[in-house]
Amino acid sequence: MHPPQWVPSNAVGTQVRTERLLIRALVCLRATQLAVLLPVLAVGELEGFLAAGHASVAYLIAVTWSAVLYAVALRRDTVTQPWVLGDVALAACWLVTVPRMCDGACTSGPDWVVPFAMGSGVLAAVFSSAGVAFHGLLVLGGSYLVGIWPRLDRAPDALSSIAVTCFLVLGFAVLARLIATWLRASARTTDTATAEAIEARAREAAAQARIDERFRQYDGLHQTVLSTLTTIARGGLDHRAAEVRELCARDADFLRGLVTGTAGGGSGDFAADLAGVVRDKQTLGLRVNSRFHDLPAELPPRVAAALLGAAREALNNVVRHAGTDEAWLSVVGEGDGVRITVVDRGVGFDPTTATVGCGLVRELRDAVTDAGGTAAVSSSPGESTVVEVLWKP
Repeated sequence: MHPPQWVPSNAVGTQVRTERLLIRALVCLRATQLAVLLPVLAVGELEGFLAAGHASVAYLIAVTWSAVLYAVALRRDTVTQPWVLGDVALAACWLVTVPRMCDGACTSGPDWVVPFAMGSGVLAAVFSSAGVAFHGLLVLGGSYLVGIWPRLDRAPDALSSIAVTCFLVLGFAVLARLIATWLRASARTTDTATAEAIEARAREAAAQARIDERFRQYDGLHQTVLSTLTTIARGGLDHRAAEVRELCARDADFLRGLVTGTAGGGSGDFAADLAGVVRDKQTLGLRVNSRFHDLPAELPPRVAAALLGAAREALNNVVRHAGTDEAWLSVVGEGDGVRITVVDRGVGFDPTTATVGCGLVRELRDAVTDAGGTAAVSSSPGESTVVEVLWKP
């Protein structure tokens, strides 16, 4: 039987991992953009600013805001619209105010302000709709122009610097949106393919379970009802005998249980169930010399059912094919395990030519091995047959 496929309940989809990847990439980008002013602050050289204290406070506010923004994003695996708008608004504020604090043209930002604005544009492009990202970039561009406009007369090459800065802000945002769109599309495709594969495996497992159930029902019929009917049809039994009627009644109960889904369970007493198997075969005219010794007090239900089925099928094989009316059944405990041996002195057969998937060979090969045991059939034409089953936990 094939085990059902399953997916752990805490499994993370590719789309979620993609969002985390994008956020971590933006964290690295923002950290790099803000790090450009750290050496200047470390040595205290802020001569380029008219209000060095105010510029430092603005920088520290930007660092604190970025830390809070991305801490929340990493916890939620996304950046919501209010946080995006807040980041764009803060970047626009710095673009307008910080250049007014410096002594000179300040067409580059100064230093950290324009990179911060680039990061805000990228954030809007990645985690907002196209419309919001477009208007956010317009706000950033307008704020940049407002901030440096009063000082354009101090920089002869200001227009070229402005053009390059605007191109970089826009270019990084467009590139980031294209990459994010491609990554998300790939993640959706992967998740869809994974879900379809899981569903296909579930359908396959369900189909295999139905096949296994049909085989289980066939084994039950083959070992009980069909064996009884075959023996009666061959004229080997008097169907009016009390023992035969009792056997037929038990087989009828089995059929009813098969219809209602309650068939196949033993009494829970392995030795008693073995004795029942022997009794049923004796009713069919087979003399069974049985020996049970040192059996385990308890066996897993699935294992007990497999061992009982193997013993029953081996004895059925004697009744149907061995050409003898006597068999020897030995069931011995070996520690927590069980060894079953069935011997007859009949006509024998060639196990290599037995029909695979039917009767004795399939019962031993499938049921016993599926339960974790081993089985061996030793026979040859004109010789006795020995069936040996061993199960150990």
